[in-house]
Amino acid sequence: MRPGGLDRRAFVAASLALAGCGPVARGQSPQALPPLKSVAPFPVGTAVQAAQLDDPAFAALVVRQVSQLTPEWELKMEYVAQPDGGYRFDAPDKIAAFASAHGQRLFGHTLVWYAQKPDVFVALEGPAFRQAFAAYIAAVVGRYRGRAVGWDVVNEAVAEDGAGWRTSLWSERLGDFEHMRLAFELAHQADPDATLFLNDYNLETNPLKRATFMALAERLLKSGAPLGGLGTQTHVAADIKPGAIKAALEDLASLGLKVRVSEMDVSLARAPELPSPSVDLLGQQGRAYAEAAYVFAKLPAARRADFTFWGLKDSQSWLRRENGADAPLLFDDDGAPKPAASAWEDAVRA
Repeated sequence: MRPGGLDRRAFVAASLALAGCGPVARGQSPQALPPLKSVAPFPVGTAVQAAQLDDPAFAALVVRQVSQLTPEWELKMEYVAQPDGGYRFDAPDKIAAFASAHGQRLFGHTLVWYAQKPDVFVALEGPAFRQAFAAYIAAVVGRYRGRAVGWDVVNEAVAEDGAGWRTSLWSERLGDFEHMRLAFELAHQADPDATLFLNDYNLETNPLKRATFMALAERLLKSGAPLGGLGTQTHVAADIKPGAIKAALEDLASLGLKVRVSEMDVSLARAPELPSPSVDLLGQQGRAYAEAAYVFAKLPAARRADFTFWGLKDSQSWLRRENGADAPLLFDDDGAPKPAASAWEDAVRA
């Protein structure tokens, strides 16, 4: 057992026992499952889109189950930054108002993402580009100052293969490292009380990418950047190897920053290594959710930020666009809890 880690035998036994064996799996009524947020000693969140909140049934599910909301895409530049240089906030304002009305926390996602380069920024260079970059972060973070508890400041900075950082409009115009350090500095100026995160994916399945991610975090800290936490998206498949999520979460926690599971879902369709047709896909899905819940719950309280799912209902998952048969979330198309929801709750309480 490594210092501060979890006993491997206890962890394996718990994850195997918990996956798929909760009240839903035992045949009890789905309504018997308590709300996710009620069993966790940490904030539990979901990503939402503003229009989804117009559905009374879904809105009720969100209010019952979670204590924190993240705009799924309506706080990204693709939505906020307008061609004329202005900003659009109607959808994120709606999500923020919903969260406030129901006593939920708001999390901001995301400020700087390599994949987006609005035309209004592409047209600028030199001091004008830097000024627009600073103005954007100040406007977005400042609008939700005192309401957003934290921000994904830099999203997916590490290259797909883990060997270095991604090239982007931001790195080309402001510098490979400088654009990230500057983004954290500007976000902190706009809201000194918000916790600022570095966020990425495949940290569970690519050790090199995780090592590069950790090295970037350490460099940001050494530069004086106000980095407050690390987010692992945890978009995984049901065939993820046992212990992989545990290794990632414990590595991230070792830097002494807050850690969040920021976008979790567990794809069934992306699990080619699982045999078929006899394999229990839902059981494997429950095992992955249980591992994440168990390990996260055992981290020191001071290290836990929140545990956020990238949606609640399967029908609303981004993975449905990739495969219409995928079912990666805790609730089915009708909003009823699946065995994975029970496994997650049992693991939190283990």
